[in-house]
Amino acid sequence: MTNGLIAVVLFVLTTAISYAFVSQTSALFEKWGLVDRPGPQRVNQNVVARGLGVAMFLAFLVGIGVSYSLPVKRFPMETERILLMIIGAAIVVAVMLVDDAVDLSPRVKLVWQALAALIIILPRFQGENRGMVLEQVNIPWWGVVSVPLGLAAISTLIWLVGMMNVMNWVDGLDGLAASISLTACVVMFIHTYWGLGGVPQFTISLLPLMLGAAIVGFIPYNWYPSKVIMGDAGAMFLGFTLGVLSIIGGAKIGMVLLVLGFPILDGLWVTMNRLMNGSEAMHRDMRHLHHRLLRAGFNQPQVVIIFTGISAIFGAAALLLPTRESKLAALVVLGALLLGVIWWLARHPEKEILTPEKPES
Repeated sequence: MTNGLIAVVLFVLTTAISYAFVSQTSALFEKWGLVDRPGPQRVNQNVVARGLGVAMFLAFLVGIGVSYSLPVKRFPMETERILLMIIGAAIVVAVMLVDDAVDLSPRVKLVWQALAALIIILPRFQGENRGMVLEQVNIPWWGVVSVPLGLAAISTLIWLVGMMNVMNWVDGLDGLAASISLTACVVMFIHTYWGLGGVPQFTISLLPLMLGAAIVGFIPYNWYPSKVIMGDAGAMFLGFTLGVLSIIGGAKIGMVLLVLGFPILDGLWVTMNRLMNGSEAMHRDMRHLHHRLLRAGFNQPQVVIIFTGISAIFGAAALLLPTRESKLAALVVLGALLLGVIWWLARHPEKEILTPEKPES
């Protein structure tokens, strides 16, 4: 089988498995009462099954298993790194599925997020080619800089925990987190499959391909008006896995920052505002940009299209811009765009988001 045919087979198979798993799992969760109900901090209008990120995780897992039955040559230590990713993701999904059922405290979730990240990091201290940490950083006008192992481990911990929370924050509208994550998967696949970073990494490219396929199987159920939501189990699984995929075959942090820069910068902005107002950083509220755009008069699909379009444009920039300096300039433009949107929203009246508990008067 050619590499292209292998990629097509895995994409179609993982998509079909994800679609089937979501259907079966949603019926089971509804029977168990694992559902999300409309409320002041929710925008869904109906009772829907929650925690369906577990279906994406299982489909991704099956896809990886099938890929190992195909005739492909893998890089040294690749299998160990994939196994570490699976173990960490399994911890995230299991704990956050419990959170979807009983609402764990932010501190408890943070501890488990850190433990999942340490699964990825700690093996590096047992050998040079083991585990995954951010030991090299590409700095514009400076070049590649080696980072001491201790600092690299701390940076990786912050990166992975941050990615989990960013994706959880952005999972506030039907299809939003899934669409942005799918865009990131497409960009990562193109980058690794065609070797835009220097050397093609076919087997590494299969990972974002299969994660994207799992998302494609999920989106028909999650698009507005959603029949299911991924819950913390899904959002944090996507954040964790995307974070790992950005470092598993060589650091691609700059590329991910461009693709996911809009929700990342929005998350940082909201977090700073929470801390300045005396709230907890991980406190759930309706201050995020996607909620503010809803209050400004956009509907859910329009907001999702805006966010996904911005991610796609800057994802294309990450693939096409030739230098670190040009990518940094694109990131600055992205930050300016966010500030421009915030300025525009400040000059336009926002209306209350209506839920069944808040009918229009």
